[in-house]
Amino acid sequence: MSTISIPKQIVGPAPVLTTLHEIELILRDAAAKDAGPLSLAEIKRRMQAKSVRHVTVRTCIDELKRLRLATEDERRGVMWTLHEDPKFWRKKGLIKL
Repeated sequence: MSTISIPKQIVGPAPVLTTLHEIELILRDAAAKDAGPLSLAEIKRRMQAKSVRHVTVRTCIDELKRLRLATEDERRGVMWTLHEDPKFWRKKGLIKL
């Protein structure tokens, strides 16, 4: 049985929830447009706030990965991986809870 890991303790101020939501929307939009994986620099470029720290983006991505909503490859980037389409779940023979 697999268990979900406990998140690492954040040193310093934690990212604001709106930042996490903004990154989620950027990744969902890229997935909807089949844009492929995005680098952290590209995510920062697409954000409304232009003074976002790299550590803040990294922390948000780590949280989305921990929740199994995003997947990351060090060389290619980050990609949204949650499938909400009912056809996907029926095709795989899985039931969405």
